[in-house]
Amino acid sequence: MPDQKYAIRYPRRIVLRFFMRLLGRLLLKVLTRTKVVGWENLPKSGPVILVGNHVAIMEVMMMALFVPWPIEIIGTGDIPIDPRFAWMTKLWGFIPVSRGSVDRDEMRLPIDVLKQNGVIGIFPEGGIWENQMKKARTGVAWLSYRNNAPIVPIGFGGMRGALQAALSFKRPQLVMNIGKVMPAVDPKVAGMSRKEALEYAANNIMAHVAALIPEDEKKSWRQVLDERFDFNLYVRGLDGSGNYVDQEVQVMHPVGLGKFFHRPIILDVMSRNMNLSVSALQNLGTEHDSQRLADAIDVALKFLDDNPYFLSYRFGYEQAADMYAGVKELQDIARDAASKGQLMTLQPIRHYRREGEDQEITEMLPGVVQEM
Repeated sequence: MPDQKYAIRYPRRIVLRFFMRLLGRLLLKVLTRTKVVGWENLPKSGPVILVGNHVAIMEVMMMALFVPWPIEIIGTGDIPIDPRFAWMTKLWGFIPVSRGSVDRDEMRLPIDVLKQNGVIGIFPEGGIWENQMKKARTGVAWLSYRNNAPIVPIGFGGMRGALQAALSFKRPQLVMNIGKVMPAVDPKVAGMSRKEALEYAANNIMAHVAALIPEDEKKSWRQVLDERFDFNLYVRGLDGSGNYVDQEVQVMHPVGLGKFFHRPIILDVMSRNMNLSVSALQNLGTEHDSQRLADAIDVALKFLDDNPYFLSYRFGYEQAADMYAGVKELQDIARDAASKGQLMTLQPIRHYRREGEDQEITEMLPGVVQEM
């Protein structure tokens, strides 16, 4: 039983985690080429918050396996863990926090860990939702200030696709660079409100993390520039003569719809993590039965309504509102097309260029790429 003084006991699952760490390190030694730099920067004890960049599950595993303390990882509490990794997180145990909302009962858990001189691991970018370094969220700065806890920035490299490569015995190179300790966040900054000071501190923390990411890794998330989105929609139905004709439908939120579909992890989460029937929105290669599309959109919108911070936490309020409005508009169009027996073709479009290049690239799902 946890101490009644605290909502969670620290440390916990001591024996189980000891053997998980032992086995995990052995497997990484056999299946990967792992390099950890900066051991000397780790403090002797907590309270301390470890902060890392995040593109895959491997950063979480390495942070848990290689630091010398029994660490408590903060993870998403608003959606279930990917079923492929849920068994690991269930065994280890993590602290669920509903991202984007303020739940005092949830926040008491990491606070109580730090009160017991514990160690928290957090990845404050908002998850693996964008193709480049993301803006930090202020939760890490608030936790540091609230508990007078110093911060250790950690930069990971080689993580994207590393698990699959390791399981294929390709021994990927993994890097974990541990930075110097940063003092606890002080929200009293001249000329700034407390909110502004916490935002400044969060961005400063992530700047230290970014400086620790290997240069080869940074090239991959810096390469996308001038990214913008569009969306084409076509319906196909019978005219007055009984012939099939195509008609382009103008949409009011092409940018939001384009981004929604060009971030496939959104629908992957609904399908894989939540087991929701949205497959009609994931396979855009052919014309679709409008009723199937309408049904899938109904499911997606219900999920977004039930999880109001799902998009806003990960993409910001403005983009989230545009994405949601676009999906809502698509729902109305699909229902109208279904009532008329029409077929629909969705064509999300993404424009961007790569760093150091002037040539613009256009991607039209599913998989058509043009270099202009």
